[in-house]
Amino acid sequence: MKTASLAFGLLLAAATFAWFFFLVPLGCAMNTTGCRERFTVWSGTGLLHFWLPLGVALSAVLYGVSRR
Repeated sequence: MKTASLAFGLLLAAATFAWFFFLVPLGCAMNTTGCRERFTVWSGTGLLHFWLPLGVALSAVLYGVSRR
């Protein structure tokens, strides 16, 4: 369980960065009407799409590290 938790946390942390900094702006750019919105980690979108999954990833890593 320790190894699975660590692996899950690390993969989710990497996927969070890829999701927020690449796929979310890409989805906005694919909008045919043009999207001029900026995505920062301090916005409501950042809270939902960056900090929440990153918090889950860090929790999984901390759980895996603290487990004996």
